[in-house]
Formats: sequence, C-alpha cells, structure tokens
Amino acid sequence: MNGVSHMISSHDNADRPDLRYMATYDDETLDRIPPTLLPGDKKHVLVYQDESIFHSNEYRRRSWLAQDQQAIRKKGNGRAVHVSDFISEMIRWIKLSEDQISEQLA
Repeated sequence: MNGVSHMISSHDNADRPDLRYMATYDDETLDRIPPTLLPGDKKHVLVYQDESIFHSNEYRRRSWLAQDQQAIRKKGNGRAVHVSDFISEMIRWIKLSEDQISEQLA
C-alpha cells in the first residue's frame, strides 16, 4: 500500500485467501462487497490508528549573546500534544461514550 488508499479491491482478494474474511470493493464502482463466510467464520474488520504529535515550539529563536558565545538550545521542540484516533470502516472514529469518559475521570 502506498499510503493513499487502504481499500482492498476484489481483484486483490483473488490471490489472498486470508482476505475472504473481509469486505472488498468493486474496482469500477467502489461498491462494498461483503465477505462470503463459511459456517463458523467471523468477519474481520480493519481498525486503523491515526496518530499525530503537535509541538508548541516554545523556545525563543532570538537571544542576546556576546560575540564569542554560542546559544545553548534545548534538544526538544517544547511541549507536545499527542493525538491518537482509531478509525474503522464500520463505525468510523472509535470513541468513548460520555458514561465511559465520566467513569475514567472518577
């Protein structure tokens, strides 16, 4: 996969027997094709993690120094906020309910 599309087409499914548990997509119309499961088989649904780190870059870019001095800078980029989401084809973004959030904060 090249990072642009994570869809699995019906053409790709022919050579991968492990993909028979997952939905595929028609190459022309992009219509969803549900998997053909045998008795006892369970459908597989991919869940992707999307994660980003945002830096505040809170250090100063300018400073007063004598001519023979060199600035000593911190190694990091300041404080960071880490944002992580889980995304599923079936239910979109996976998130906690209000009750689950309250329970976690208690």
